[in-house]
Amino acid sequence: MTLEAGQITVGTAATIIPETCIMPWRLEIHNDDNTDDLYVGGASVTTSTGMRVNKLERLSLELAPLDYVYVVSSKSGHNVSYIKFTRAC
Repeated sequence: MTLEAGQITVGTAATIIPETCIMPWRLEIHNDDNTDDLYVGGASVTTSTGMRVNKLERLSLELAPLDYVYVVSSKSGHNVSYIKFTRAC
């Protein structure tokens, strides 16, 4: 199994997590912020429509080939960490 880790800074516009795979894969997303929630979804995710990841918590997603994940926050400068788990890409 291959692990790839990364960090991004997001704001009030939906931001893609820059990972995908041609095989089924798993993505762990951690909300690094200690004051605000993070919202996860598709390209049109908003703070009203996304799945909430509470401050300092994480979310694990099982994804289909070539799926993309987007995140958004209610503020600028929101730090997010992630790990991509794959068998073969």
